[in-house]
Amino acid sequence: MGSSDSAGVSGEDVRRVFSRSERSSTPLTTAEVADRLDCSLGPARHGLEELCERGELRVKRIDDSTRIWWPDETADGTDPDRRSEKEEFAAFVSAVRDYAIFMLDSDGTVASWNEGAERIKGYEEDEIVGNHFSTFYTEEDIANDVPQTNLETAAAEGRTEDEGWRVRADGTRFWANVVITAIRDDGGQLRGFTKVTRDMTERREYEQQLRRERDLTERILETVPITIGVVTEDNVLVRANRRMLEHFEIEDAAVETYSLESWELYDVAGEPVPADEQPWARARERGEPVYDAQRQVDVPGIGRRWLSLNAAPLDDDQSEDGRIVVAIDDITDQKERERLLRREYNQTEKLLRTAPIAIAVQNAEGETILTNQRAQESLGLSDQEFIGESDDGGEWVIYDSDGERLSTDEMPAARVLETGSPVFNEELVVDHPEGERLQFRVNATPLRGPDGGVDRVVTAAEDITELKRRERQLEHRKSELETELSEILGRISDAFYALDDEWRFTHLNEQAAEILRQSREDVLGRKVWTTFSDDTEGIYREQFQQAMETQEPVNFEVYAEDLDTWLEYNVYPSESGLSIYFHDISERKEYQRKLEQSNERLEQFAYAASHDLQEPLRMVSSYLQLLESRYGDELDDDGEEFIEFAVDGAERMRQMIDGLLAYSRVDTQGEPFEPVDLDTVVDAVCEDLQMKIEETDAEIVAESLPRVRGDESQLQQVFQNLLSNALEYSGDEPPRVEIAAERARSTWRISVTDNGIGIDPNDQERVFEVFERLHSREEYDGTGIGLALCQRIIERHEGSIWVDSEPGEGTTFSFTLPAADA
Repeated sequence: MGSSDSAGVSGEDVRRVFSRSERSSTPLTTAEVADRLDCSLGPARHGLEELCERGELRVKRIDDSTRIWWPDETADGTDPDRRSEKEEFAAFVSAVRDYAIFMLDSDGTVASWNEGAERIKGYEEDEIVGNHFSTFYTEEDIANDVPQTNLETAAAEGRTEDEGWRVRADGTRFWANVVITAIRDDGGQLRGFTKVTRDMTERREYEQQLRRERDLTERILETVPITIGVVTEDNVLVRANRRMLEHFEIEDAAVETYSLESWELYDVAGEPVPADEQPWARARERGEPVYDAQRQVDVPGIGRRWLSLNAAPLDDDQSEDGRIVVAIDDITDQKERERLLRREYNQTEKLLRTAPIAIAVQNAEGETILTNQRAQESLGLSDQEFIGESDDGGEWVIYDSDGERLSTDEMPAARVLETGSPVFNEELVVDHPEGERLQFRVNATPLRGPDGGVDRVVTAAEDITELKRRERQLEHRKSELETELSEILGRISDAFYALDDEWRFTHLNEQAAEILRQSREDVLGRKVWTTFSDDTEGIYREQFQQAMETQEPVNFEVYAEDLDTWLEYNVYPSESGLSIYFHDISERKEYQRKLEQSNERLEQFAYAASHDLQEPLRMVSSYLQLLESRYGDELDDDGEEFIEFAVDGAERMRQMIDGLLAYSRVDTQGEPFEPVDLDTVVDAVCEDLQMKIEETDAEIVAESLPRVRGDESQLQQVFQNLLSNALEYSGDEPPRVEIAAERARSTWRISVTDNGIGIDPNDQERVFEVFERLHSREEYDGTGIGLALCQRIIERHEGSIWVDSEPGEGTTFSFTLPAADA
């Protein structure tokens, strides 16, 4: 007939159910009637109660939730005395299958048995009637006297109910709900008991399964690494896991009064988030989850935190109050790491852009994607011209160090892309379209992507054009010292590290790690002071802090005792930290030590020559003079001339020995460098040469001269020698000497020009050699050491000296000196 409401089941429908039973008097439960009528419990119960009110059915409750119904056979006129109430009860009890219903004597002996008891407990009636009901109890319950206790309780209180394990006939166990009710006669005498047993095993297993699932859910909520809570429609917490309580400092007792309305939410830009846009409000309005809403949140008592907010409607048929499950992950540390990464990226980019060497980056296709300012300045191209095609219409031609022209595929970056191996210290010559020739020392290094392939190539180029020009000027120096120094000056250190404004390492290349004897992993992030020994830390701290405070580059040398190494440092500051380039100069220092020892031996030799050779010369001169004074009247003209020649030769020998002594002492006996006013020096020299200037009717013109760093007495010697030569080799015309100065970056170029006899170009290198003379002593006097001494002094001042002249056209001597403000 189908499910229906109460109006759909009539008393006649119910009456037909009982009439169709095998025995019309068979008792049925409400559920059994509903099942046979194919309706719900409510309509079936209504129809049963209707017949009961008419007196056609009788009803009896057998436990708290179950009633059984059966036809009242007295309703059709049957003699009521024909069947006792006990017989009627026995009739319906025997027919109930879902419950074990039976009678016990007052001592607990089984007195009756029904079909339900046989089905549940497994005993047939003749097997169990007459046996004590403790047969159904476990050995443990029997040992604890549970059966007798239950009977005594039912007798005393009229009824007792409990749950526990019971034993079937085959020895298996089942979980039973048991109700024992005492039966008394009209006089109150105990006549026995009714015992109703229901098999609750399936229900108990179901409840335990639910309990296990609930416990699992609880454990998951308490162990997940995020905070989870449930809020009502008013955003008040009704549930929170322990992590949420601890993270947001919520007391257990305050959970159900804690409201998310107390939180102030801000978006990524720091703007307040309206209440209707907050994640839990959006999830409630849309009926779907909101994931990973990253917000800044002012949490009472904690402060502002970055939180990842997730909100989802609670999927619960019994929950109709708009509850939302909220999962929160504190990402404050993650945001701080992101901020630091952005800062390091900006610092790295700034470091790249401002590095003092030219740097370019090519992608895997060989296209230039980035150049720094130094690269653009070196080649005279803009960033766009580097990345695209230059529109100057000219052709760039590039050669290797052997002069072989290179194709695009032979360039260092292209070779790195092809082989994956770096290129170090490769010298290239670049012909600018406008005709200028530039020279670079190039290093190219691969940067690998996640797949291990070359993703980028970083090319660093040092402009060595000026260096090469200076090397060519110094090629005339043939000695071992000059060769060694040329190699040192021609080599630029590539060891490098960078520090941030808190003195921590941010970058370190392999060369620096090798010199410092520490790995990159151990150094990065540490403060620089921890890498230095106690003996040298003060030197580094002073120099680095000076660079940061003045924002000016510094250069210094230091002996690292813990590394047993001499290092030269070039420090370039910026607002965000320091870029530091350094290299090992131990070989140079060792060579300088040996050179100093050599100079000391040379000075000792010169001193010996001055002392030991001059004494015989003085004796020769004395005896010649004595010979002339005693026997002069007896000598003829030839004899007097011979004596005069001998005295003159001894005097020249003494001058040469004095000159050699002065030459050897340029480095060892010089004064420390300090600012020197060249106007003052030239004035002093002119005063010393005043007599000769007047004798030759010379004119000396000097423009305003600069201040330089040097040894004043040695610079005075240079001008003394150059002006003396200008007056000496003036020819027939009165001498005219001009002294001028020109600034060249960090140096001054000084020139001394005369109108004298000039020097043949083939002899211009000879004039700087010791004891080298271009004229006989009969033509011009001198020792031949003056210009060699000038060169030695200028080289001590890290300068160079050269001559430009043509015979009969005068001579210009030029030399460089370091500026006082460099």
